[in-house]
Amino acid sequence: MKKILIFLLCFSYGISAQDIQSNIRLDAIGFGSCNRTDLDLKMWEVIAQKQMQAWVWLGDIVYTDEESMQDLEEKYTLQKSLPAYKQLREQAAIFGVWDDHDFGTNDGGGAFDKKAQSRELLFDFLDLPEAHPARRRTGAYQSYCFGENEEKVCLYLLDVRYFKEPYVIDPSPNQRYKKNLGSLLGEEQWKWLEKELQNNDAVVSLFAGGIQLLSSEHAYEKWSNFPEAQQRFFDLLIKNKIRNPIYLSGDRHIAEVSSRQISPNYWLYDATSSGLTHSYEGLEEEYNPYRIGPLMTHLNFGMIQWDWENRIVALQILDDKGAVRFQQNIPIQ
Repeated sequence: MKKILIFLLCFSYGISAQDIQSNIRLDAIGFGSCNRTDLDLKMWEVIAQKQMQAWVWLGDIVYTDEESMQDLEEKYTLQKSLPAYKQLREQAAIFGVWDDHDFGTNDGGGAFDKKAQSRELLFDFLDLPEAHPARRRTGAYQSYCFGENEEKVCLYLLDVRYFKEPYVIDPSPNQRYKKNLGSLLGEEQWKWLEKELQNNDAVVSLFAGGIQLLSSEHAYEKWSNFPEAQQRFFDLLIKNKIRNPIYLSGDRHIAEVSSRQISPNYWLYDATSSGLTHSYEGLEEEYNPYRIGPLMTHLNFGMIQWDWENRIVALQILDDKGAVRFQQNIPIQ
């Protein structure tokens, strides 16, 4: 517990646009999603053995019975009681945001009438202090910055649930939903993000949310179902000259890394890690024009390792034995 207490006590509130800042340099973090507490949870024994300073939940932390807040609270409690997860919490800070199954309803959004109660359960699970700025907002979005100067990293947890506009079913066999011209994040969250990025001086910026940002052709939930919101996000990165942007996503029960050039010589990465307890092992192929490396359908979690001396960020996907199955090295520019 000592390491985590020291880490959190180094946070400071209200100093800048970011919710919380720490002068501790990040060298390694883990991330993942899609964790059923009624399945084999041995993955946590593997994760707890890895050296990391933080763990980032990308949603579907637990799978609640549809709209049951009592069941959601019980499953959060069960996850926290796991010995290996307790070990992880003692050595790493825990951050995270929800997706639909821990939000409370499948593919849910702004119309969900229990979203405020669900958010409080999420924040309690994450041990957000009562003084945390996110507690004073609606939605579950948060921001954190670590390190200083040319070793500064910022993490933005984006909420793709609380404000999401309703879907319209697409009769096409190739897509579940029609394109939606809504804002996805809601204007309140967009204004917050715009202010955050105007004051961003990080050398690496991590963004995290449940659904995939770049993969555009699969039938399920994704940012490209909201094309105007997706372009607005791209434009914000470009306008504010955000250095080395990396998006972390879950949801899909697969792992893959995607990359897209959103302006000349300016690349955005999307690292998807989904399947801590269950994955689409039978999926042989799925078209993604932006994928680099393999489509991985095994149980997985992700890590980011910083080599500050050589100015490299390593995006990694690991399996349930802790072996690195894919690594993409990104020069820090």
